[in-house]
Parts: sequence; C-alpha cells; structure tokens
Amino acid sequence: MGVRIERKDKNRMRSNLEQLLRAQQELDKNIALFQEESPVEEYKSFLKELRASNSENMHTVSRFMVRKCNR
Repeated sequence: MGVRIERKDKNRMRSNLEQLLRAQQELDKNIALFQEESPVEEYKSFLKELRASNSENMHTVSRFMVRKCNR
C-alpha cells in the first residue's frame, strides 16, 4: 500500500494531470492533422509513431490519475 495523500493534494494533482491530458489531446489532434495533410510517406510514418507514443503517454497519465487521485 502507498503513502496516504491528503484530499487537497489529490485535487491539485488531478487538476494538473487533467491540464496535461488536455494538452496531450490537443497535440494528438495536431499530429493527426499534419499526418493527413502530408504527401510524404516517411513524414506520415514518423507522425504515426509520434501519435502512438503520445497515446501511450495519455494512458499512463490517466492510469496514474485513477490510482492516485481516485478518478
């Protein structure tokens, strides 16, 4: 079992993590847009990898938020 985190700290952590998730979601939209617009396959492939990495980061943040912030 982990260390007990006070409610006010959990709320602050959750707020910060929600802000990070919004930024990552915005980044995902931009990457998708750039990917759609590009005629260069190598660039599109790179953006696909970048998007997959960003998706994994969003999942990591979400899982942490669920475990530590009760959300």
